[in-house]
Amino acid sequence: METASKLIDAVRVLVVRYCRARIGRRAGTYETADAVAKNSCLEILARAAEATVLLRFAYDVTRRLVDDFHRTAAELPNPLSGLPGQQREIMVLRSLVGLSADDTALALGCSVQAVRLGQHRALTTLRPTPA
Repeated sequence: METASKLIDAVRVLVVRYCRARIGRRAGTYETADAVAKNSCLEILARAAEATVLLRFAYDVTRRLVDDFHRTAAELPNPLSGLPGQQREIMVLRSLVGLSADDTALALGCSVQAVRLGQHRALTTLRPTPA
């Protein structure tokens, strides 16, 4: 039971980081992001027995709920919004959530090389051009 508790805590931490990174603060707090994270964790727990790869499943559930939130909420300026979807997700998972390239590849269902290339391209796009 202790191992299951540690696994649930680890997934919860990643889900909260992801939601906070993608939704950000609203009215100065992370209350909205934390509410989406809570709903995501509840759905992950309810459906975890069906999942074969928990990290991929947790990412898919959380991404869908965050995307639902963004469809209904006013967007705040975000420097990553100019990136293509896959590159934006790589940057969020690698830089803001803190996943390794291997775990990011697992969550996104792609190769580690695709993650590294996507991160490189995103950083190149975000890098200011010299004057």
